[in-house]
Amino acid sequence: MNGLVTVKPTVGLISRAGIVPIAHSQDTAGPMTRTVRDAAILLNVLAAEDSLDPATKRQRRPADYTAGLSRDAMKGARIGVPSDPTDPLNDRYYGKLQPGWAKVMTEAIKVLEDLGAVIVRASIPTRGWLGGPGTGMAVLNRNPLSENKGNPTGSPIVFLYELKYGLNLYLRNWATNTDIKTMADIIAFNAAHAEKALRFGQDLFLAADLTKGDLSEREYKSARAMDLLAARTRGMDAYMNQHKLDAVLFPGSSGCVISAKAGYPSVMVPAGFVSGAGDKETPDYPLGVSFAGPAWSEHKLLRLAYAYEQASNMRKPPPGLPAL
Repeated sequence: MNGLVTVKPTVGLISRAGIVPIAHSQDTAGPMTRTVRDAAILLNVLAAEDSLDPATKRQRRPADYTAGLSRDAMKGARIGVPSDPTDPLNDRYYGKLQPGWAKVMTEAIKVLEDLGAVIVRASIPTRGWLGGPGTGMAVLNRNPLSENKGNPTGSPIVFLYELKYGLNLYLRNWATNTDIKTMADIIAFNAAHAEKALRFGQDLFLAADLTKGDLSEREYKSARAMDLLAARTRGMDAYMNQHKLDAVLFPGSSGCVISAKAGYPSVMVPAGFVSGAGDKETPDYPLGVSFAGPAWSEHKLLRLAYAYEQASNMRKPPPGLPAL
């Protein structure tokens, strides 16, 4: 949404140590740059093992992420477009795009075809949809500004349980120069400074604080397993293996959830400009396309993103800033 090239890496490629946590199974740091080559250069430095993050011990990376960045990298690549016109009810990612978004994606896909990519149009199987059995829970909406105040709002179980676990560890290990030691302390502080801190309430904190905070609960383990089953095994893995894909193309950030829950990487590249939000008119704002793939596929995704970037040249810098 800011006209940047961004990389959300495989969980474990870049250390999560010191990141203010939301959900450690999905949290990642990654480059935000003007160009794909800049992102590759930065990833060369960021992707390193760290004893403070055990997930980095299993990382797999090339010696140089800039190697192979070429305008020809798209030739022969099989790119999945999860949109099957013959299966409209299962067309979750493209079927309900606003006209401006649809136009940008149509033009982007045309660029890929002109570069020699093989476009595979097929919807991701229903079993790969997210929000399956036992993955969500109701949270009471206390937000004073919400039209839905007083009603339950759905929230992912993994998010709520990992939030308390991770935030308590962060406060213990990193934010040590403060009297705030736990999530319960944060909740109490917010309540004591409600005029400034609770404009929107703190419903998620209140729900998360009801968990044990050690991830020992059966419901958390079940929800995490179901997330992986849907997003990884029955989702990205099944889809890419069935169609022998090199990457999956998503409009904007629409594919971020399935990739994040699987712990898989994605690379976004500017693709054009759109306007409007719902039925409200807005100035034009950037829209990107995301190339997503399996674990440790950042090198391939960067090559594909580079080829698209060079052919499309869709980035426009904000007024007053240089293009390069």
